[in-house]
Amino acid sequence: MQRLILYCVAILSFLLIVIFSSCISSEETNYMQHNIPIDTASYRLQQFEEYRLSVRDNIACKISTADEETRNMFNTVISSNVADSRGLGLVVYEDGTIIIPFFGSVEVIGLTIQEAEIKIQDVMRESIVDAQVKITLLNNMFYVYANDKQGEYRVYKENMTIYQALAVSGQTTGKMDLSRVKIIRRGADGHDIIKEFDLRTQEVVESQFYYIKPNDVIYFSTNKNAFFNVTSISAFVNMVLVPLTTLFVVSKYKF
Repeated sequence: MQRLILYCVAILSFLLIVIFSSCISSEETNYMQHNIPIDTASYRLQQFEEYRLSVRDNIACKISTADEETRNMFNTVISSNVADSRGLGLVVYEDGTIIIPFFGSVEVIGLTIQEAEIKIQDVMRESIVDAQVKITLLNNMFYVYANDKQGEYRVYKENMTIYQALAVSGQTTGKMDLSRVKIIRRGADGHDIIKEFDLRTQEVVESQFYYIKPNDVIYFSTNKNAFFNVTSISAFVNMVLVPLTTLFVVSKYKF
């Protein structure tokens, strides 16, 4: 019996050491902290910039004109292209152009949505003097990958922030390593750039990491202490009682 008690004490001591050494502190999960050591050069202030079209972007284009026949014909062709099995609209190719049915090639890479509208409209007005053009970005989405949840979400406004992205995706910080968050961001040439930053620091605000852009992939690695993370008293009790109960049952046969 004395040997059983010693085993129980040893197991309990081990569990307590593991649990308390693996606790996730508020310093690891809180945002807007001011005392986090960082490379300040990477977090310098950067004004919000409108999204500019890049290679592999997909846009939808709609035309308005008094010429009903032309309007219906063009919009029907474009709509059928958007609704096809690939879900594509007008694709920005490697050379930076899109191919518009009936109007040919137009270079749009590096332009904002509004700038692209004006340029496409000018091209169309060479044939249709009263043409009004409206374009939208079809791939206006961001993606989140984390241990608990992965998903695709719409960028619902131009100046959407990383904090708003977390709220939209329903992410919680309990098991995420906020000190090593990665954003995979598409460059104008279509190639991806990986940016890593510490989301705990308040210096994130107005930095290059603050605003979410279409096509962004946000990756949260798992906190190294998350495996033994105890989130409630009942979880702690269960963690302690299960091995002790097992040891007690086994001891009835061996001690």
